[in-house]
Amino acid sequence: MLATSAIAIFLIAWSAIFLIDYVLRVAHFEPYLRLSHRFGIEVSPFQLRFYVTAPPKETTLLNDKVDILDEEKKSDLFFEESRRSKCRNLMVRIWFVVGVAASVICLFGMTFYMSHLLLRDVGQWMTTARPKVAAYRGMEYRSMHDVLTSISPPEVKTTTAPDEMHDPVIIDDSEYDMIEDGQKSSSRGLVPIIPGFNLPWSHIPVFMIVLVAAAVFHELGHAWAAISNNVTVNGFGIFVLAVYPGAFTDIEPVSLKRATPFRRLQIFGAGIWHNLLLALLAFGIFHLTPVILSPVLAYGNGVSVKGVDIRSGLSNSQTGLFSGDIVKSIDECSVETTADWWRCIRDSKNMHNGRCVDKEAVEAATSFNHRTEADEILCCDEFNVTTAHVCFEREEKVAKEVEAQTRAPQLNALLGLEAHDDTPYGAALGAAPVEEKTVTKYSCLHARHVVEQAVCNVSDPCKNEKDQAEKVCVYPALHNGTRLVKIGLANRNKPILFVGQLNEVIQCHSSSSSSCFPRCHLLHRQKKMLEMVSISPLTPRFSFVHISWFEHFELAVKYMFTLSLALGLFNAMPVYALDGQFIVQTLLKSSGLSPRRRDLFQYIILLFGTVVLVLNILIGFIKLAVN
Repeated sequence: MLATSAIAIFLIAWSAIFLIDYVLRVAHFEPYLRLSHRFGIEVSPFQLRFYVTAPPKETTLLNDKVDILDEEKKSDLFFEESRRSKCRNLMVRIWFVVGVAASVICLFGMTFYMSHLLLRDVGQWMTTARPKVAAYRGMEYRSMHDVLTSISPPEVKTTTAPDEMHDPVIIDDSEYDMIEDGQKSSSRGLVPIIPGFNLPWSHIPVFMIVLVAAAVFHELGHAWAAISNNVTVNGFGIFVLAVYPGAFTDIEPVSLKRATPFRRLQIFGAGIWHNLLLALLAFGIFHLTPVILSPVLAYGNGVSVKGVDIRSGLSNSQTGLFSGDIVKSIDECSVETTADWWRCIRDSKNMHNGRCVDKEAVEAATSFNHRTEADEILCCDEFNVTTAHVCFEREEKVAKEVEAQTRAPQLNALLGLEAHDDTPYGAALGAAPVEEKTVTKYSCLHARHVVEQAVCNVSDPCKNEKDQAEKVCVYPALHNGTRLVKIGLANRNKPILFVGQLNEVIQCHSSSSSSCFPRCHLLHRQKKMLEMVSISPLTPRFSFVHISWFEHFELAVKYMFTLSLALGLFNAMPVYALDGQFIVQTLLKSSGLSPRRRDLFQYIILLFGTVVLVLNILIGFIKLAVN
């Protein structure tokens, strides 16, 4: 989708939301007003907000008719409930104390890390903008051994001008930076996420759902910490700012102010702490994904195709590999795991196998005209056949006649010293001896029919039975590492044929885009390797299960780890309107400093953190635009 289209859709959507809210409120549409009052719906330009207040606490009145327990039983129940409550409160207190430590560590750690990123980027830009200078390496250095062993130079003038003495020797006249010295950092720093630019449109639903879940989990941590420390929570809300969702917790300010500084630290750091735990949980789930999905996805029953690179010949939408295909074999090599997949590809690359085909059919399809194109020999031009036919080669031994040796007349016979034999002069001594030579012949055969025949090679030739037609071993007329590969699929009756390189990627340089597609059904001639096929070791156990379930689940877990970790770490920074601001305020208030110094330190720290974060974000946008 183009950027202009995305911006247009964004503006139209927000205009429609704002207009609908305005019209319904002006018209006093009662159902919408009740809904807005119940859920606190507020619509403003590029902002949508939902707010739910906490339910009132209900007071349960004891009825006089309630059975009165005896004193001993009530005492036991009270003791048991008190013991459980103390244990639960202790665990909760330890939980949030650890959260305070984690949030303070993140505050200092993120401040240092973001400052380091900023200094590194600014230093690189200054180095890049500074004009380069020639590398100065001082005067030429010669050791005493070189001086003594070298040939004496020719005699030179004894008088030398002062400006001609001690000229520096420039070893390398290329541009040289004395500070950077050619060392460049590969780290990219912050990368802003922009939907449709570096975030695929297909990922946006998962991205939004995960971002809302991470934000809600963050705010629920604040709410739980407040309730555990007897601080009143007025309500909870969710908002959408432009295209980015978020959440917030409304804590009663008076009760929060009455809490001790350490309890306030527990409340302010609870969101950061819970985001870190959510990221850790997502990290563990990601590595346990095959185990979690094992009831519907199996391992060891082949490999599933997750996707095919668009540059590959197997990416054809009609006859190529599709997401969800289950590969069971490559040629005669069985595929059960990803290790088998790569082993079979390696075997197909290294082994040069042919197929045993009826000799009569091969000879009938023999071509007398052939030409070489790219990495294959074409010999089907003289036949009226479909593009599913491929040129195959074979070696045959043919008779090679040698010139007969004639009998020379003997000298004794010419002089009459010996009797003449009956062999006339110039007659051949005997029948001409016959020698055999090996020639390569080409036949145009149907590729699918050939690959279904038995395998043969130099060490294992075709076996001819008496009751069957004679077989001959034919090989695909392909060169330079190009192979004809048969890919067997569990979910299709017919295999896919692939003609191409198995070890390197060769771009399709044809001027016509149509020539980059397969020439025949299920026969792919693109010079693309099978490594361009993305596979998964898991296969569906049931017909209604698709391998995309695994991809979506894995994608959601990846986003959960990334977004939850980023949300927790960035909230820990000492920046205005983030949790780090309130953590810094609480730490300074409990430091014992005078109010004036405390306010000064607070202003400096928050200003520094805000500037560092804003500059890192701006540099991230600039890098994204430049790249």
